Amino acid sequence: MRNTVQKFLAFITICFLIYGGYLIYLGLVRGPALSKHGANPRPWIIENRVLRGGIFARDGEKIAESTQEGDKTKRKYQYPQQYAHLTGYNSRILGKTGLEEAYNKELLGLEGHSQKSLEARWGLKRIQGDNIYLTIDHKLQMKAWELLSPYDKASAVVIDPRNGEILAMVSTPSFNPNDDSLKNNWAQLREDPLRPLVNRSTQGLYPPGSVMKIVSAAVGLRKSPQLESERYNCQGEITIQGRVLKDLRAHGTVDLRRALMVSCNSYFANLGLEIGADDYTRGLETFGWGEKVPFDLPTEKIPLPRDSLQSANGLAESSMGQGEILVSPLFMTLVAGSLGNKGVMMNPYLVREVRSPDGNLVRKQDQRPLRVVATPEIAWQVQEGMVGVVQQGTGTAASLKGVEVAGKTGSAENPAGPTHAWFVAFAPAQQPRAAVSVIVENGGQGGRVAAPIARELLRIALSRED
Repeated sequence: MRNTVQKFLAFITICFLIYGGYLIYLGLVRGPALSKHGANPRPWIIENRVLRGGIFARDGEKIAESTQEGDKTKRKYQYPQQYAHLTGYNSRILGKTGLEEAYNKELLGLEGHSQKSLEARWGLKRIQGDNIYLTIDHKLQMKAWELLSPYDKASAVVIDPRNGEILAMVSTPSFNPNDDSLKNNWAQLREDPLRPLVNRSTQGLYPPGSVMKIVSAAVGLRKSPQLESERYNCQGEITIQGRVLKDLRAHGTVDLRRALMVSCNSYFANLGLEIGADDYTRGLETFGWGEKVPFDLPTEKIPLPRDSLQSANGLAESSMGQGEILVSPLFMTLVAGSLGNKGVMMNPYLVREVRSPDGNLVRKQDQRPLRVVATPEIAWQVQEGMVGVVQQGTGTAASLKGVEVAGKTGSAENPAGPTHAWFVAFAPAQQPRAAVSVIVENGGQGGRVAAPIARELLRIALSRED
């Protein structure tokens, strides 16, 4: 009898420990995710007690606000198409995305354990959430949308390379995040082959085409400081292990600067082979390949194709921007900006500050370096070549009167159709205040399609007062 009781007590104890452990797991490990899950009613109970804070551009332009209509609170997006991929949406049925999700606690005024937070959590009184102010320049954002909206699939990102502030970020096609429109068109949005719900700026991955050559140039200079003075004879093609990689024409004798200016494939394919697989891979890691870009919104990991780089053809193709190498528009903006910022890549951010309903500063975003991608000398040497691209090379459509622009065109091969049109740039070249990347899917030549868009965005970015 005693043995039976002991076994029963042991069984009860084990069950208690398992159950207790599971509760701890739910609270500590799964708790944060479950609290944000759309099926969890508790956050919405709290939200019903709060007038959600607003989202504003850096100049105070109202982007999103909550209004009280009788017993109901309605979320209103003032510029739905232009900002949808940044704000995301806030829907009782469909959940939250974008900044609405990432800054949910701030917008509800629930950050920390203030009296206001406790009042909302316990339903003691109705409160008003905090407001978030973006780094976005409203005029620039609207212009970016105007320039890109004619294209089925495109993206543009503009940053201040000195501090990492996102000045504009647009992805097309877009959608209307206002609740009625979202619910009525949800099935169509999800089934649309153009994928309007995807933020191409942060989550699109593309072959970079010839814009990759600025990275290969920096990695090459890191391994061989004398590279700038070396010459290469471009005969219009290069044969690697029986495979022929072609140029648009034979460029003759070129150095690094001219190879960038005329976008010589043979030069950079050969450069990749001279650098070698291991050093080239390490060079890509220095720029951030193999990692996610830390950001306010979800980003895709920038893949590092190690196996492909071990083959001669894979290495040569990657060095000129083809093969298995992929990038996102946000990432390429950071790459270009870092070469303008003396080799320092700044951590990008979208929310500049959080303010209380009465305007008091709650929190301000810190500016911090993300990584050092090159020495100032190497960055300057690549910059010289990029200036040549805009002044005399494939990117003259990006030139601005009275401003020295450093840029690089790209036409990335696409198995599914016409090439993707790329352009990356920063200006003024010596002390850049803005860096930009533009991609138009299936747009053709980067110098013809993407460069004029980048020029207009740089023009507005440099004219702003801040």
